[in-house]
Amino acid sequence: MGTWGKDVFENDAASDWMSLFDRLGFLAVTTPLAEIAEYSDLGKPIPAETEQTFWAMCEVVAIAGGFPTPPSIDDHKLAIRRDAGKILKIPNLRQRIMVVLERLDASETELKTLWMSAGEGGDFEADCKRLRGSVLKVLAQ
Repeated sequence: MGTWGKDVFENDAASDWMSLFDRLGFLAVTTPLAEIAEYSDLGKPIPAETEQTFWAMCEVVAIAGGFPTPPSIDDHKLAIRRDAGKILKIPNLRQRIMVVLERLDASETELKTLWMSAGEGGDFEADCKRLRGSVLKVLAQ
Protein backbone atom coordinates (compact mmCIF):
# COMPACT_ATOMS: atom_id res chain seq x y z
CA MET A 1 0.00 0.00 0.00
CA GLY A 2 1.24 3.47 -0.84
CA THR A 3 0.92 6.77 0.96
CA TRP A 4 -2.24 7.41 2.96
CA GLY A 5 -3.47 10.14 5.25
CA LYS A 6 -6.59 11.50 6.92
CA ASP A 7 -7.86 13.51 3.97
CA VAL A 8 -9.77 11.58 1.29
CA PHE A 9 -7.16 12.62 -1.26
CA GLU A 10 -4.05 12.06 0.89
CA ASN A 11 -3.26 8.72 -0.65
CA ASP A 12 -1.69 7.47 -3.84
CA ALA A 13 -4.78 5.60 -5.06
CA ALA A 14 -7.04 8.66 -4.84
CA SER A 15 -4.37 10.83 -6.48
CA ASP A 16 -4.03 8.35 -9.31
CA TRP A 17 -7.81 8.23 -9.71
CA MET A 18 -7.98 12.04 -9.80
CA SER A 19 -5.41 11.99 -12.60
CA LEU A 20 -7.63 9.52 -14.43
CA PHE A 21 -10.60 11.82 -13.81
CA ASP A 22 -8.66 14.77 -15.23
CA ARG A 23 -8.07 12.77 -18.43
CA LEU A 24 -11.42 10.97 -18.78
CA GLY A 25 -13.79 13.26 -16.92
CA PHE A 26 -17.14 11.78 -15.91
CA LEU A 27 -16.23 8.45 -17.54
CA ALA A 28 -13.83 7.79 -14.65
CA VAL A 29 -16.61 7.98 -12.06
CA THR A 30 -17.81 4.42 -12.52
CA THR A 31 -14.33 2.86 -12.39
CA PRO A 32 -14.23 2.33 -8.59
CA LEU A 33 -17.79 0.98 -8.67
CA ALA A 34 -16.89 -1.60 -11.30
CA GLU A 35 -13.73 -2.64 -9.45
CA ILE A 36 -15.55 -3.17 -6.15
CA ALA A 37 -18.33 -5.09 -7.90
CA GLU A 38 -15.74 -7.36 -9.51
CA TYR A 39 -13.98 -8.12 -6.21
CA SER A 40 -17.30 -8.73 -4.48
CA ASP A 41 -18.62 -10.96 -7.26
CA LEU A 42 -15.47 -13.05 -7.02
CA GLY A 43 -15.79 -13.24 -3.22
CA LYS A 44 -12.46 -11.47 -2.78
CA PRO A 45 -11.71 -8.80 -0.19
CA ILE A 46 -11.78 -5.22 -1.44
CA PRO A 47 -8.22 -3.84 -1.49
CA ALA A 48 -7.58 -0.65 0.46
CA GLU A 49 -6.54 1.17 -2.72
CA THR A 50 -9.82 0.33 -4.43
CA GLU A 51 -11.84 1.54 -1.47
CA GLN A 52 -9.77 4.74 -1.37
CA THR A 53 -10.70 5.46 -4.99
CA PHE A 54 -14.36 4.83 -4.15
CA TRP A 55 -14.33 7.44 -1.36
CA ALA A 56 -12.52 9.89 -3.66
CA MET A 57 -15.20 9.30 -6.29
CA CYS A 58 -17.90 9.96 -3.68
CA GLU A 59 -16.23 13.26 -2.83
CA VAL A 60 -16.12 14.23 -6.51
CA VAL A 61 -19.81 13.39 -6.96
CA ALA A 62 -20.64 15.48 -3.89
CA ILE A 63 -18.60 18.39 -5.27
CA ALA A 64 -20.37 18.03 -8.62
CA GLY A 65 -23.63 18.40 -6.70
CA GLY A 66 -22.58 21.62 -4.99
CA PHE A 67 -20.64 20.58 -1.89
CA PRO A 68 -17.42 22.55 -1.24
CA THR A 69 -14.13 21.46 -2.77
CA PRO A 70 -11.50 20.42 -0.21
CA PRO A 71 -8.31 22.50 -0.56
CA SER A 72 -6.35 19.31 -1.28
CA ILE A 73 -7.93 19.03 -4.74
CA ASP A 74 -8.26 22.68 -5.76
CA ASP A 75 -6.21 21.81 -8.86
CA HIS A 76 -9.04 19.54 -10.04
CA LYS A 77 -11.92 21.95 -9.37
CA LEU A 78 -12.28 23.00 -13.00
CA ALA A 79 -12.41 19.41 -14.26
CA ILE A 80 -15.12 18.56 -11.73
CA ARG A 81 -17.16 21.65 -12.61
CA ARG A 82 -16.71 20.94 -16.32
CA ASP A 83 -18.30 17.51 -15.97
CA ALA A 84 -20.66 18.11 -13.04
CA GLY A 85 -23.82 17.84 -15.14
CA LYS A 86 -22.63 14.65 -16.81
CA ILE A 87 -21.61 13.10 -13.49
CA LEU A 88 -25.02 13.72 -11.98
CA LYS A 89 -26.71 12.15 -15.03
CA ILE A 90 -24.80 8.84 -14.96
CA PRO A 91 -27.53 6.19 -15.14
CA ASN A 92 -28.22 4.33 -11.88
CA LEU A 93 -25.34 6.06 -10.09
CA ARG A 94 -27.20 6.30 -6.78
CA GLN A 95 -28.18 2.62 -6.89
CA ARG A 96 -24.67 1.54 -7.80
CA ILE A 97 -23.19 3.58 -4.95
CA MET A 98 -25.77 2.10 -2.57
CA VAL A 99 -24.72 -1.43 -3.59
CA VAL A 100 -21.07 -0.60 -2.89
CA LEU A 101 -21.93 0.97 0.45
CA GLU A 102 -23.83 -2.18 1.43
CA ARG A 103 -20.84 -4.32 0.43
CA LEU A 104 -18.47 -2.15 2.44
CA ASP A 105 -20.82 -2.22 5.45
CA ALA A 106 -21.09 -6.00 5.27
CA SER A 107 -17.38 -6.65 5.62
CA GLU A 108 -14.37 -5.64 7.66
CA THR A 109 -12.46 -3.97 4.86
CA GLU A 110 -8.71 -3.74 4.57
CA LEU A 111 -8.86 0.05 4.68
CA LYS A 112 -11.01 0.11 7.79
CA THR A 113 -8.67 -2.40 9.46
CA LEU A 114 -5.67 -0.21 8.63
CA TRP A 115 -7.33 2.84 10.16
CA MET A 116 -8.40 0.89 13.26
CA SER A 117 -4.89 -0.50 13.74
CA ALA A 118 -3.51 3.04 13.46
CA GLY A 119 -5.84 4.11 16.27
CA GLU A 120 -7.81 6.43 14.02
CA GLY A 121 -10.77 4.26 13.11
CA GLY A 122 -13.21 6.76 14.59
CA ASP A 123 -11.94 9.52 12.29
CA PHE A 124 -12.12 7.19 9.30
CA GLU A 125 -15.68 6.16 10.11
CA ALA A 126 -16.73 9.79 10.63
CA ASP A 127 -15.30 10.76 7.24
CA CYS A 128 -17.03 7.81 5.56
CA LYS A 129 -20.30 8.80 7.20
CA ARG A 130 -19.85 12.39 5.98
CA LEU A 131 -19.11 11.25 2.43
CA ARG A 132 -22.01 8.80 2.43
CA GLY A 133 -24.39 11.53 3.54
CA SER A 134 -23.06 14.06 1.03
CA VAL A 135 -23.15 11.81 -2.01
CA LEU A 136 -26.57 10.36 -1.21
CA LYS A 137 -27.98 13.85 -0.60
CA VAL A 138 -26.66 15.01 -3.98
CA LEU A 139 -28.02 11.98 -5.79
CA ALA A 140 -31.42 12.21 -4.10
CA GLN A 141 -32.08 15.48 -5.91
